[in-house]
Amino acid sequence: MLMGGAALDAVGVPLPDETLAAARASDGILLGAIGGYKWDANEKHLKPETGLLDIRAGLGVFANLRPVTVFPQLVDASPLKKDIAEGVDIMVVRELTGGIYFGRPRGFGTNDNGEETGFNTEIYSVSEIDRIARVAFEVARKRGGKLCSVDKANVLEASMLWRKRVTAIASEFPDVELSHMYVDNAAMQLVRNPKQFDTIVTNNIFGDILSDEASMITGSIGMLSSASVGESGPGLFEPIHGSAPDIAGQDKANPIATILSGAMLLKYGLGAEDAAKRIETAVAQTLDNGFRTGDIYSPGTTLVGCKRMGMEVLKALESHRRHRREEEGGELWEILEVEVITPPRLGKTYVPDFKLKIHDFSALLETKATSAISVPFDLSGYKWYASQLQLYLQVSPMHKKNNDETPYVALALILWPYMLEQGLTVHAVFKFSIYDHSNRMYCGCKADYNFDFKNNYSKKECLIPLQELLKWSSFLVDDSCVFGVEILKIDVSSPERKEVVVQHKATTVQNFFVQKKGFVEGTYTWTVNNFHELELKNFFCSPTFEVGGHKWYICMYPRGDRCSTDCLSLHLCLDAPNDLPRESKNVAKMTLSIQDQKNGKHVTITTGSALLSNYSLVVFRGSWGWPNFIPLKKFKDPSGGYLVESNCVVKADLTIVGSSNDG
Repeated sequence: MLMGGAALDAVGVPLPDETLAAARASDGILLGAIGGYKWDANEKHLKPETGLLDIRAGLGVFANLRPVTVFPQLVDASPLKKDIAEGVDIMVVRELTGGIYFGRPRGFGTNDNGEETGFNTEIYSVSEIDRIARVAFEVARKRGGKLCSVDKANVLEASMLWRKRVTAIASEFPDVELSHMYVDNAAMQLVRNPKQFDTIVTNNIFGDILSDEASMITGSIGMLSSASVGESGPGLFEPIHGSAPDIAGQDKANPIATILSGAMLLKYGLGAEDAAKRIETAVAQTLDNGFRTGDIYSPGTTLVGCKRMGMEVLKALESHRRHRREEEGGELWEILEVEVITPPRLGKTYVPDFKLKIHDFSALLETKATSAISVPFDLSGYKWYASQLQLYLQVSPMHKKNNDETPYVALALILWPYMLEQGLTVHAVFKFSIYDHSNRMYCGCKADYNFDFKNNYSKKECLIPLQELLKWSSFLVDDSCVFGVEILKIDVSSPERKEVVVQHKATTVQNFFVQKKGFVEGTYTWTVNNFHELELKNFFCSPTFEVGGHKWYICMYPRGDRCSTDCLSLHLCLDAPNDLPRESKNVAKMTLSIQDQKNGKHVTITTGSALLSNYSLVVFRGSWGWPNFIPLKKFKDPSGGYLVESNCVVKADLTIVGSSNDG
């Protein structure tokens, strides 16, 4: 689910409603780091960090748990002396939703001398203190049985109440030893003698500072996970570090904090302590094997990147053995149970007839494209309508099934309907696939569809969840992935009903490039004032308008085109498609809409990201069209607002992105 900067780029807000709804409906949330230089200048409500505060509030989480553990393998990476850092194992429990960060009043003002002032309020209620205290006592009870409450009760009234209530709650946990410490002394003791602490509980601002200080004892914040929990509902589990934009995309980040956050989710969110322990053991085994990212590297160890470190942890997890001994037939047997995590299972397929390699896949997501459409590929053996059957492969990177918010990468076939005679139905059997680089094979699923004039888009087949594609490096290499389609069989329903023998030619490979730079956007509104006069024609066109250095126009078929007689048909056309080079140069996303003049809403249809080239437009006859744009009955309904008297309003929106060179 989208959140933070990714959500801002995709939908314009740092926490979409659907993300919060999905989070509330889950058993636990694993959150990636958010933020980056790109959004630093945004207004506060449009900063990625606002999404983090909003999801915490939306989930009602108030207790932040930050374990600070010095791995024996990394004790030399600590800035503290070995004898001080060795064996440190602390849990910091921080109150998350109260105190000076959220207290009212706050703001700016002017003092009696006319100087500008800024002010915040440190405030806590009894209920806020009691609930965080109980969480801390429960955590301490599961650890070493010692809890240190940190405050500033010698100066601050809020801290005086804090100490009073924590002391009162201690009577509910007689098995936990409680101590109190002022925050300035606690900051000093964390570097002087950190092993004296087992569990620390403190308010929001003190916890923010002390947990960051404690994290450096480990040598790197790239090693530390955290959990945010409430009284009920799912918890939020995340690494304590930020998004590290200075090294983003360079394969340098340390993934261990995120991996251990997953272990915390299992332990504190799902109660699966054994599974959590296996992950923690796998991390320790990876460190024992000498693998290090740059932040924890030392001479004599093996320097690896983020992906390699993650794979090494996965290998350790896959080879993890839980031993159980049992006696059978007088002999002692050792049972080895191996837990294996593998990518999603897709069936093996043969080399496809057509391959579409999408470069810069992340850029395709950032452009918010609903799909990417290839140039056509030919299939021999079909001669109806004076041409070979030509198909297009459509890749939808964020398709969602009905009643399922999980985004999938889905594939579909498009058959250009003008290449069919009316009354024909083409039944095609095919396989969609994605290339698995690790196993050097295509894997996917089988599908079939009945194509005709009005149904020229096959059903979208969900090939793989988007997050799985992004997760498994075997599918996505250097931000590129390869999709394929293999045509197995074609049946044509016609007076001469026959089965077409599919003549496989050499595999066609097309490269689809998307660049993040070079956005060109344009909008054109066409008001048709005399529709009733013009509807006697087969079609009529708007004046031309220019977007991206090309002249365009809208073509309307008022009684439907040859593919549709009961619907209004709209086409978006290039004035001079033959002027485009045959090879792809741009990726275009096009939208046409008709306005409901009574309520201002629109009926809208949008293409995916299509290659803007002479090759694709010649096949499309210089245009992209929607034969079944809106039923004529609905369009002409006098109670509606699409056709008012003899007027209708059509709008075209175009976005032309970067460049695309068909390799």
